[in-house]
Amino acid sequence: MKKPTLILISGAPGTGKTYLAWRLAEALSVVVLEKDAIKETLFDAVGEGDSEWSKKLGGATFALLRMLVESHLKAGQSVVAEAAFWSEYERPWLDRMKESYDFDTLELHCHADPEIVIERFVRRADSDDRHSGHQSGMSREALEGMIRGQIERYGALTAGEGLVRIDTTDFSTVDYATIIEGVRGALDSGGSA
Repeated sequence: MKKPTLILISGAPGTGKTYLAWRLAEALSVVVLEKDAIKETLFDAVGEGDSEWSKKLGGATFALLRMLVESHLKAGQSVVAEAAFWSEYERPWLDRMKESYDFDTLELHCHADPEIVIERFVRRADSDDRHSGHQSGMSREALEGMIRGQIERYGALTAGEGLVRIDTTDFSTVDYATIIEGVRGALDSGGSA
């Protein structure tokens, strides 16, 4: 039996992680665990609140995401986990999982020019399409300052051949077909793309 593969899609908000995750799900019929979808489900189930409530639900969301990832790996199933992971919190979790389960890791780390990321983040925060639970009530300047202060925390969780860096500064230049084929190869063989 081949080892399952944990496909991490990481990077700062506004780097195209969710779009990439759903492209993979569609092309490869793989389970996608999307952090924002989990958090929005919690908002719908227990209600929305102020920014402190959102932070509390954010912590619960990551706990659920980790638990679901571990459940899939424990069952020997490959899974995609997509989130704006803060590397200082998630690297230790990944290390602990490696001690408990036999799986390969492939990380697709999305990154873009910081000014582009900030603009996308602010634009998305202002969008009517965004779940209302995410609305912070913060000014544009406060949102810009917040993401600018956090952007370095969204580094890659892994290194070496299991890490693929994807520059999403210009979405039109991203070669999704090649990425999908690389992930397909990793799933077929267990390991790096």
